[in-house]
Amino acid sequence: MTRVRHLMAAGAACALLAMLGAALANAATPAPPRDQLGSFVCQKALDPPARAVSVQATMRPLTGTMSMQVRFDLMRQTEPGAGFTLVRGRLLGSWISPQNPTLGQQPGDVWNVNHPVVDLPAPATYRFRVTFRWTGAHGQRLSTATQTSPDCYQPELRADLLVRSLTVSPLSSGGDAYVAVVANRGKTGAGPFQVALAGIGATPQTATVASLGPRASIGQRFVAPACTAGSNLTVTVDPAHTVDEYDFANNALTVACPTPAPSSPAPSSSASSSPAPSG
Repeated sequence: MTRVRHLMAAGAACALLAMLGAALANAATPAPPRDQLGSFVCQKALDPPARAVSVQATMRPLTGTMSMQVRFDLMRQTEPGAGFTLVRGRLLGSWISPQNPTLGQQPGDVWNVNHPVVDLPAPATYRFRVTFRWTGAHGQRLSTATQTSPDCYQPELRADLLVRSLTVSPLSSGGDAYVAVVANRGKTGAGPFQVALAGIGATPQTATVASLGPRASIGQRFVAPACTAGSNLTVTVDPAHTVDEYDFANNALTVACPTPAPSSPAPSSSASSSPAPSG
């Protein structure tokens, strides 16, 4: 009997040690966060509809939770150092609830919500502000928390054609030479596209540029009849909008035809005579 009692005591000690080990292990493992952001995606693209930013919100219940809700706000900064403003869009700025209204009532419940936003204007910096809300019995608010995502910078990668200047020079033939400086200030090459010069005659003069690289410029020369002083000349790059560019407002430039400089009179020569000496 004494040996049996010793065996029983040893078994109880082992069980106690196992329980203590499990308790210490549980104490060393931190509880998972009740609100968390993850799976952040910042997708840059040349085509605006393909630009996207996304984040996943993870929510776990508090003690006494009857329902959980989350709200996604997307904020945009258009200039470095400027403030962020709210972006309007589908399901932005409104509270979202789980499809299962009882989710959150059990201690082990986990709710993951992904929220992508696409077709982002650029250039701009975007970030999510996500608010979590726990509600108890009778609609009592238990707690709220707010998390902010990393920043997502969306560059504008498309071309941007513009007309920088137009100069007019008279030719000895009696016409004028017109040189339009056309530039591409975008980050993607463009071409082919047309350049049109209007204001001389009834039909615009046109020329085709095969290609124009990013951050490059080119001079397009036209030879046409002399313009009338005071009349308006307009140069338009890509008048048919065949190039996918992000700013069409700078595609045309209008200037006045310069007034010819007055011609200088030819210098005159004079001869003076003095009386012949008398002898």
